[in-house]
Amino acid sequence: MGLSGLENYDIAIVGAGFAGVSAAIFTGSWGLKTLVLEAEKPPELWSYQGRGFLRVLSGAELIQRMVEEAKGHGVEIHVGEMVTDLEIREKKIVKTLEKDYACDVLILATGPRCRFLNVPGESWLARGISYCAVCDGQFFRDCEVVVVGSENGAAQEALKLSQIARNVTLVTNSEKFEEESSLFEELKRKGVQIMEGYKIEAIERGELFNNVIIYNIETGEKRSLQTDGVFIALGVESTALNVERVGVKTHRQGGILVDSRQQTSVEGVFAAGDCTCGGGFNLTSCLGDGVKAGLAAYLYIKRLRRTKA
Repeated sequence: MGLSGLENYDIAIVGAGFAGVSAAIFTGSWGLKTLVLEAEKPPELWSYQGRGFLRVLSGAELIQRMVEEAKGHGVEIHVGEMVTDLEIREKKIVKTLEKDYACDVLILATGPRCRFLNVPGESWLARGISYCAVCDGQFFRDCEVVVVGSENGAAQEALKLSQIARNVTLVTNSEKFEEESSLFEELKRKGVQIMEGYKIEAIERGELFNNVIIYNIETGEKRSLQTDGVFIALGVESTALNVERVGVKTHRQGGILVDSRQQTSVEGVFAAGDCTCGGGFNLTSCLGDGVKAGLAAYLYIKRLRRTKA
């Protein structure tokens, strides 16, 4: 299909989370024809009941107000429309299961893909299961928590939580702790109990607590850990889109590489929020990334139009 057969936008944004919608508010307010595409229907993040901003709004209230603001500026938001592929030509082509779109600027705000345990009970997000100590640690002050993972990221999560929680247990979910000994020693100094050689079998939701069922890799012996929260820290994978195929570079942790303006390695393609793995998976950093990406996209289009005039 030629470009003439496609619906054209100034800006296309993949992802309707805090980063994507904040970028859309900015570009829409400057009169740029903006499209936001979101695979989930309804997006799970739109019902997030965690703290939103300065304890005044929940996450759900904040994102809903942002969506209303974006729509008020003429932004189109399509939920339940999954992006399946991208093409980089004179214009960027965004392909979904429903149709294809052309745009001058593409903003990727797809969020991270956390590595999952894939065990029964893991799906209780916001009911004692978390993938981010920075985001959710404050809800577990003076509580018992379990951190799962064996690499630097898991150790850092456990250290953050040791400043908040009453007790922290680190289950390596592998035969041993795999990172530098200095972190291992720091964990012990902070009183973190380290359970090497154990794996998670299941997470059972109790009336008041979660029960984490673990087993010894060598002996098969099973144990149950009673805990208020489980923080899964197995790292992240590359974004769901195969962005590397169109030349967008990613780093070792799987996030999209960006510069200080949220520009990726491809001209006219920006990325914002947790898909860059650069802001500690924090709501406020996503908002800031989105605004920066929106401003950079606006300036890019302004230059583009000047050169074509």
